[in-house]
Amino acid sequence: MNKPYLLAGSLTFAIIAWVLAGALFSDESATNADKGRAAQPLMAVEVQPFNASTIQRRLTAYGNVQPNRAVTVRAETLGRITGINVQEGTAVRAGQSLVSIDMNDRRPRREEAKSLLAEKERSYEMIKKLGEQGYQAQKMVDESYSALQSARADLAKIELEIRNTTIVAPFDGVLEKRFVEIGDYAAVNGEIATIVDNDPLTITVHIPQQDIGKVTRNSSAEVVFATGERRQGNVSFVASRADETTRTFRVELSVKNPGGSIPSGTSAETHIPAGTIAAQFVSPALFTLNDAGEIGIKTVNEKDEVIFYPVDIVYAEADGAWVSGLPEQSNVITVGQGFVRNGDTVIAKSIQRDEDAKAMSTVQNQPVNSSTTPEVVQ
Repeated sequence: MNKPYLLAGSLTFAIIAWVLAGALFSDESATNADKGRAAQPLMAVEVQPFNASTIQRRLTAYGNVQPNRAVTVRAETLGRITGINVQEGTAVRAGQSLVSIDMNDRRPRREEAKSLLAEKERSYEMIKKLGEQGYQAQKMVDESYSALQSARADLAKIELEIRNTTIVAPFDGVLEKRFVEIGDYAAVNGEIATIVDNDPLTITVHIPQQDIGKVTRNSSAEVVFATGERRQGNVSFVASRADETTRTFRVELSVKNPGGSIPSGTSAETHIPAGTIAAQFVSPALFTLNDAGEIGIKTVNEKDEVIFYPVDIVYAEADGAWVSGLPEQSNVITVGQGFVRNGDTVIAKSIQRDEDAKAMSTVQNQPVNSSTTPEVVQ
């Protein structure tokens, strides 16, 4: 009768013993694993001290180079082209003759208008005196005066027509394109030539809505043209309304271009000041990625622990980049960063390489040319 109870008790005791034995062996295995890990040597890395500098942050935008003004000159009177006075690509001054149109019968018509005007002036003076003496009705005086004014208008009209036979440049610039040749017939409002004024140049860029608050009118800016030339300019216009499609703001920069040496119609890279920020200048070789895919830099703290800091690239150059996100003073891992993880304890060896020391001394202790790097604020 007691055999089933004895059997159940035996099984229960066996299960308890099995569980305790498993836990014991598991703890022993974990202890042995910890001892094994503790026995592994620490990774040695080289670190270099980096100090932050306050630099001028800049917004980089790409845009089109436009002339200060460009206009297509048109004929204001009709006639055959009799003279080409300026060739394409030639610099012109305001009022300089570009093209001449045949006078035809305009000079005789002007002489006729002058004679008629003189006659109307004599007639009006005579009728006016008679009217003052009471020998002429006021209506006749008024009609004579109207005729005089009409003669004056006819003369002014023919004189304007004669002036329009000489087509002149409206402002200083370059004759970019001529649409007529000698012998062509110019119609009223017909295209004659295009004049372009490239001084100053206007560069139009579009700034994202999250950055437009950093752009101020009349602030200085750097422009790098597609030709390779660099010029300093200023922000001349900031739109007060965003584009409904792109949600960007139109910004215009003005750059002096004496002599028109830089052509319009090309592209340009602009760098617009956007406040200051603390940043370090580092080599691209120091960048790593964490498990989340963030770009950053590995450092070592005072406990010789690896600390990963995500960074933002403020300004990139050919030999490095200015980054923000690091502590003001940090020991950056320069050798071995690919073999350690965030939180690892390492053996940190501080090394200041000659070339790195020279580069950092140049960047941090000397004035920086804003045409190549952000300006260091002293």
